Amino acid sequence: MRRASLFNRSKHPGGICNPPRDPRDLYTPRFVKGKGRSKIGLCPICIESPLRGGRGQKLWLSTKFSAFNYHMQFAHGVSATTGRPFSPPLSYRTSNRRHALKLERSEILEGRCHKCKKWIPVESIKDCEVKVKELFWWKHAATCHQGSQVPGDDDFYEQDDVFRCLEEFGL
Repeated sequence: MRRASLFNRSKHPGGICNPPRDPRDLYTPRFVKGKGRSKIGLCPICIESPLRGGRGQKLWLSTKFSAFNYHMQFAHGVSATTGRPFSPPLSYRTSNRRHALKLERSEILEGRCHKCKKWIPVESIKDCEVKVKELFWWKHAATCHQGSQVPGDDDFYEQDDVFRCLEEFGL
């Protein structure tokens, strides 16, 4: 088993250090470049190794024109408000769709929201594969949840060497 470490980084990713709100903040870019309209931030999840759930690649995104925000919310499901992943649906159900067209689903999967208590479609009406299956739920969560989470929904960290190091420091 390979170990993830806080200290085995191959080289500095570039930019200047941008401290997160707290050590467990998954949203804030750890490194930024530029100022004003040309400011870009490094995705803190994509830069991580695949061993820690990342892609092992540098992805710089504009922070002033919502590219960073959209990427974090809709590629990773991380709330800008809390810096944590959006809570998942409380439960799921399948509903029939009346008058579905030829290339549309006749049934659609829905998730129950903890905040608004509504059943929200969690897949497209189009009968095709999507790149990010959670996208439809995350779009709802970004507008509805406004920082709220399901009570007890806080076990979303990879409990690796980095996590244990933060625990030892009491962070």
